[in-house]
Amino acid sequence: MYEANSRLKKPVVSTRGWIDRVHHRADALPEPVSHGPRSDVPALHVPAPHMYETDTVVPALEQDGARAARSDANSDAETYSRLQQLFQIDLFRVLNWLRGGALWIVALAILGAVAGYSVTIFVKPRFIAGIDILLDPANLRVVSNDIFSENMQRDTKLLDVDSKLRVITSGNVLGRVVQDLRLYADPEFAGASSKDPANDALTTLAKRVVARRDERSFIVNVAVWSNNPSKSVDITNAVVTSFQEELAKAESEGAGRAASALIARLDDLKVEVTKAESNVEQFKRERGLQSVSGELTSTLMSQQTNTQLIEARARLIQAETRYNELVATDPRNQINAASLQSETMTMLRTQYSTLKQRMTSQSAVLGPNHPVILTLTPQVKALEDQINAETGRIVQAAKTELDQARTALKLLNSQANQMASSVFDDSASQIQLRELEREARAKAAVYEAFMARAGEAAQRQQIDATNVRIVTPAVAPANRSFPPRGYLLAAAGGMAGLFLGLFVAVALGLWRDYRYLSEFGDEAHA
Repeated sequence: MYEANSRLKKPVVSTRGWIDRVHHRADALPEPVSHGPRSDVPALHVPAPHMYETDTVVPALEQDGARAARSDANSDAETYSRLQQLFQIDLFRVLNWLRGGALWIVALAILGAVAGYSVTIFVKPRFIAGIDILLDPANLRVVSNDIFSENMQRDTKLLDVDSKLRVITSGNVLGRVVQDLRLYADPEFAGASSKDPANDALTTLAKRVVARRDERSFIVNVAVWSNNPSKSVDITNAVVTSFQEELAKAESEGAGRAASALIARLDDLKVEVTKAESNVEQFKRERGLQSVSGELTSTLMSQQTNTQLIEARARLIQAETRYNELVATDPRNQINAASLQSETMTMLRTQYSTLKQRMTSQSAVLGPNHPVILTLTPQVKALEDQINAETGRIVQAAKTELDQARTALKLLNSQANQMASSVFDDSASQIQLRELEREARAKAAVYEAFMARAGEAAQRQQIDATNVRIVTPAVAPANRSFPPRGYLLAAAGGMAGLFLGLFVAVALGLWRDYRYLSEFGDEAHA
């Protein structure tokens, strides 16, 4: 707040009694000495140095020193009083400052609003396109025994998702996007004066891609911004496609490395299996061991010999029984035995019985000397001779069969004894043979397992089992994300200019008051 001084014709700061104290001090001082042609400006009254009268005379040098000390003390007191009076701020004084700087306030507010709105004209807009994808840690189960193990722990799954999240912004993924969309030829990503457009485009794209995972879920949001809405969508889709290709490529390379390692090991395993099987065959040749369907020939022959021995014994018993029946003292038993063992004997006995019955019946009617009876008698005699001859032949055949059975049994017993000795020898060798065969089977099993696994890994290399699914596709943004709308920037710029104007107005008010106090203090000292 300012008051017009009729004598000085210039504003004087009013600070709650400050002017009254100044005037009171000025009236109490003696008249100042004028030092210039300004007669209209009253000279400030400075208190004269006090003269101390003493009974003793003070030397001139001591008086000058005391005068200088009092002058410095008065100057420090005046400076402190000036600053204290300057910062005694009240509401009327501030309003007076604002009224004096109203032009600055209005001008800076308008300038700030214009500058804020001009941002929308000179700053290139940014359009953000986002896409949500589901990164399932569990890949698609295409085979029962996959080469990639699956961990069901939650923390491990989250670490797997975070690792894949880092892959989204990796150089391999973004580099493929740069090549596919030819961003190295886009001035927005690589300037015309760029020495390495591909690298510059990759660096720029890496700054514009943001990938975040929602808390406590496997949903990942990928956002990309550019100066064109459709370009943002294209880049976002290309990033997700490149990410899927990178995951598939990583799994394919992993399966390929596994298949290569297995195939490289197969050659060594094949050599070991061949060597083990050769050792088995060589051992069999050296020990004379032959096998059929996994069984030693000696064992099989021993079993067959034992079977034949049992059958030979049965045939001997049967031959002895037949022979004993044939050589029995009872003719009836002999005839029965012979008839049972020969068809010829059966036929002869039938004829003999028929003819004997006829002769008996005719003899009872005709008498024993009848010509018919005499004719039949030689025929009956002839049949009896044939029966006796056949009986002798059968007995001799039974005797021959019995002798053959005894001889065969004796040979089989000798052969069985020899086979038993051979089997005992082969059994001792078979222990070592089984050890060699077990070693060969174990190496063959490993070889077959590696061969099957190598085939599975080679086929797995051709299958994409990654489980990445797009939950929310990317769409072209309707509005830019930066800068904000023009009226918001204009309002923000206007507010900033307003506050700046207020600050300038207050600063100028303080400066004017400081200059006035400085001039007044100098005039008072003068």
